[in-house]
Amino acid sequence: MLGINTKLKQLTKQGKSIKVAVAGIGHMGISLLSQLQDVEGIEVAAVANRHVDLIADKLKHLKLGSGKTEVIASKGSSFERIERQANLAAKEGRVVLTDSLDLMTSLNKADIVIDATGSPEAGAVIAMSAIQHKKHMVSLNVEADVTIGPMIKKMADKQGLVYTVGAGDEPGALKELYDFATALGFTVVAAGKGKNNPLDRDATPTTLAEYSKIKGANPRMMTSFVDGTKSMEEMACFSNATGILPDVRGMHGAKANIDELATVFASKKQGGILERIPAVDFAIGDVAPGVFLIYTTENQILKDELKYLLFGDGPNYLLYRPYHLASMEVPLSVALAYFYQQATISPLDGPVSQVITVAKKDLHKGDSIDGIGGYTVYGLIEEYHTARSQDLIPLGMVEGAQLTVDVAKGQPLTSKMVRINESSVLYKLRKMQEQTYG
Repeated sequence: MLGINTKLKQLTKQGKSIKVAVAGIGHMGISLLSQLQDVEGIEVAAVANRHVDLIADKLKHLKLGSGKTEVIASKGSSFERIERQANLAAKEGRVVLTDSLDLMTSLNKADIVIDATGSPEAGAVIAMSAIQHKKHMVSLNVEADVTIGPMIKKMADKQGLVYTVGAGDEPGALKELYDFATALGFTVVAAGKGKNNPLDRDATPTTLAEYSKIKGANPRMMTSFVDGTKSMEEMACFSNATGILPDVRGMHGAKANIDELATVFASKKQGGILERIPAVDFAIGDVAPGVFLIYTTENQILKDELKYLLFGDGPNYLLYRPYHLASMEVPLSVALAYFYQQATISPLDGPVSQVITVAKKDLHKGDSIDGIGGYTVYGLIEEYHTARSQDLIPLGMVEGAQLTVDVAKGQPLTSKMVRINESSVLYKLRKMQEQTYG
């Protein structure tokens, strides 16, 4: 990210800016739009949300671009008509507010599309439309990335476009440490994130209603944090970008403070918990809200130097980033994609890990699955090939699906246990991904 600030200032001096179109006005979307008010060289061209009447009200305290906006609803008009209207509004300096994801991604003025929805299906629609309209894409939607990210990346690459998960969330922050360590020739032992609340697989929006209110968070989002699903998705995202697998299904989630990380997340031969080296994992302790990377070296001179620099006696050493700024760091990914056509973090050529679906309670034939952060299921990270060989269905695919059999609490769901919407864009992209990578 070195020099990004200078590049943005130079762009501003030239009277230019990077134009972004943002989908989603939830917690992450609003935070990002607020941040962009203060970032030189990046301008909001459009904002999309399925309820167009909510956008102006939610953004009333923000100044976007010139401060002038134009609401363009998709109902009652042909796409060609609203597309002409949107492009004219953008040309005249107005920010387009719309309920149409296709309109947002097709806007001539937009250079980069940002997905801040958190919905796997919306993420699939946005990705397909962004690629069709030759736009780089920055995703805050880790739920979509761990479900169809490799396919999106392959399609974007074919068109010479950037697909990246945004800086600021744990996967991007951890990828910075990984790139730093591996560029210096160190060997990675483990990579992980901190979890800043107790793990409770039984958590629901009801049990967390009061806690969510205190934290100012959506109850479903808070549930995905507490029941561990979000940590699974974040580490699967990192796994798919680096090839590092979990040691066990669901990871260990050991209780460990910062000064214990290098000894806990070590091989069993060294007194640690890991059978597999390297491994992705998470820690419950004072590492949150940071990320950590454990590394080692066989070079005795470097070992002596690391000891001198107060990294300890080894054999394993810690790199630790004590923070992540969530959506506030996303402008860095926008600039990196625009100036250098580089991703902050994106999948390798093919999936490595998958987030599987597990019953949160006893479920019955005919029940509808409410998805991530709900009452019926939670997610666990698993090796992709294991998940495929056991026909385990990805968590991102199951929202709205109907059970065809009874399922016991704690049982992983297979594709034969559910009836899902096969006409969805998400389903079609997932099938393409499975056919491509097997």
